[in-house]
Amino acid sequence: MSTASLEQTTTAADGGLGSGDPPPADTKQPGTSDRLYRIVWRWHFYAGMIIAPALIVVAATGALYIFKDELEAVIYPGVTYVEPAAKRTSYEQQMAAVRAAVPATYRTALLQVFTNPKRATSMAIFGEKAQYVYVDPYRGHYLGAIEQGGFFDIVLKLHRTLFLGTTGRIIVELTTCWTIVLAATGIYLWWPRKANQLWGVWLPRFRQKPYVVLRDLHAVSGIYVAIVAILIALAGLIYTYIWGRGYKYAGQKTEAYDMFSKSMVCKSPSDAKDLPIDRIIEIAQQKMPGNNLTVWFPRIPNGVYLVTANNDRGPQVNEMLFIDRASGEILEDRYNSQTKVIYWLGTWNYPLHVGSIWGLPTKFLWLVTCVILMTLPGTGIWMWWQCRPTGRLGLPSRVGARRPRWLVVTITATSILLPALGLSVVVLLVGEQLVARLRKQ
Repeated sequence: MSTASLEQTTTAADGGLGSGDPPPADTKQPGTSDRLYRIVWRWHFYAGMIIAPALIVVAATGALYIFKDELEAVIYPGVTYVEPAAKRTSYEQQMAAVRAAVPATYRTALLQVFTNPKRATSMAIFGEKAQYVYVDPYRGHYLGAIEQGGFFDIVLKLHRTLFLGTTGRIIVELTTCWTIVLAATGIYLWWPRKANQLWGVWLPRFRQKPYVVLRDLHAVSGIYVAIVAILIALAGLIYTYIWGRGYKYAGQKTEAYDMFSKSMVCKSPSDAKDLPIDRIIEIAQQKMPGNNLTVWFPRIPNGVYLVTANNDRGPQVNEMLFIDRASGEILEDRYNSQTKVIYWLGTWNYPLHVGSIWGLPTKFLWLVTCVILMTLPGTGIWMWWQCRPTGRLGLPSRVGARRPRWLVVTITATSILLPALGLSVVVLLVGEQLVARLRKQ
């Protein structure tokens, strides 16, 4: 970086923000309107300040949930993972071990078979409480259960609702939407003036004044994870209160999830004898080799088995089979690519949100992103505190400039696509107008 640019940066760092001055603009692209830069920075500043507490909590709980499977092996030792042996016991024997260990009132809803030889067989059972139970597939021993309301259920509830019910879900949705805005505006504010500029753009300058160091830590760390942060936030929208309900409604209207809601009946007579569960799994493994399998038991009299397949990388469902409970005939075979777009997107949503899409490498990248998201509010607030004039808050003031048409169109389109964000923008604009009128009076 040139000496002149450095002097410009340090001079700006010594100044105050009381008049609405933005942070050092040594990374601004040439030709960018100074007023537009101030407008974008002002929204970035206030959005970051408002969502900071919720963002820290959501990012921290998200970082934990990324490694749910790995951490459960530590929290519940000897339950979810086993020592492989030469032979496996039958799934009928494994189910018998579960029936002997739990009350007779419980029914089995699904059974999970993993390709990882160290994973225990998992079953979801419902009764007085919903819980996952685990069986050693090699020795047929019942290993234990993880009941609903366990550690990761608490983490997930905090992640989605902040323990505030519907109010918390709306706050989390607003945090998710504004995180997208923060990442997008952050990219704009960071965009370098010179393509070959290194220090302060791609690497932080640690030997400068405190404000410059903070600014670089904030901007440089943020830019490296901005795209991943946007991807995580977009994937998380499906779990939110307003946007998620809209997605579910669209799925119902297009019948995208019809294969789960419809009750397919077997071709076999209702009094025909059921095949052993081992045979159902064998049929599924022959048709969908090399996949983890989830076997959904019939929910109605003479209903079919639904078997979904996935692997540790990629979507939640690669393929699904509907199997006649008595004859073993495959009544329907549906690939993920053959499903409707809304369902197809839904199968990719969870892996994208938790970073399992490419296994451990993406999980660690997602973890780093969450950690940086937790620190960005801190460095941002610290920068403001360092620069504020003595005895004043030094908050950025409103910029009296006409917004470019493309910016208005972008904000409007984003507000329509993200209704919670749109409502909050309307509230903020109305509040801004009221404050402006009160100041005039």
